[in-house]
Amino acid sequence: MRKINIWPVLVLIIFLFLLSREGITAAQSSSDVTLKTSSAEFDEKTGIIYAKGQSTIQWQGVTMICPYLEVDTVKQEAKSEGEIQVVWEDKTIFSQSLFFYGKEKKVVMTDIQGKGKDFSFQTKKMDFFLSPGKILLTGNPLLMINSFQIRPQQVDYSLNEKKWLASSVVIAKEGWSGQSKSATYQEGSNFIVLEGNATVEKDGNQLRGEKILIDVETGKVRVEGNVEINIMAIEGEETN
Repeated sequence: MRKINIWPVLVLIIFLFLLSREGITAAQSSSDVTLKTSSAEFDEKTGIIYAKGQSTIQWQGVTMICPYLEVDTVKQEAKSEGEIQVVWEDKTIFSQSLFFYGKEKKVVMTDIQGKGKDFSFQTKKMDFFLSPGKILLTGNPLLMINSFQIRPQQVDYSLNEKKWLASSVVIAKEGWSGQSKSATYQEGSNFIVLEGNATVEKDGNQLRGEKILIDVETGKVRVEGNVEINIMAIEGEETN
């Protein structure tokens, strides 16, 4: 197996579309992914680049920092394991493994812990779709907003809209519980919005409606659409 040392700073532009006319135009604009490392070797026989030492994958302000990278130039794929970080804006994600699929424009990561300005999350698996710039959390995800815990079936996040959308939700806080078909949180707002058979319960009293807005700062709740209020009877009193 013959390996060739590559220049001290390796820069690879992986085009994420087939090189048709439309593909070339798209790849040269917002779909380029740049892989960088300080030292690398290229195996001519297999077409694999072994990037030694700290390496990065960069895309539209998102930087993925890896302890190393193994790049398959034929398949347009890359992988790494160990202490991995993903950083953009005020957000940081920590992971133990990373798999980059250039043709699918997707990064798959496992054992995730992440945080932002006013939230944090963890999950077993994260799919990062570079086009159209969305993240999917699966594998028992947990989203923490202020002191509220949201446990959904999955979570979708849009980088452009900065919006979290959780499905099949159970929400909890000390003294609180609730559930809904979906929960939405817009970064920078004070509200978690529950929709679809939404209910919240506190001290045995239950609120139900089509939509429930929870102020994460004050704990105040607003219920909209087919509102039902079930008040727990006080012991010794009768209710009609």
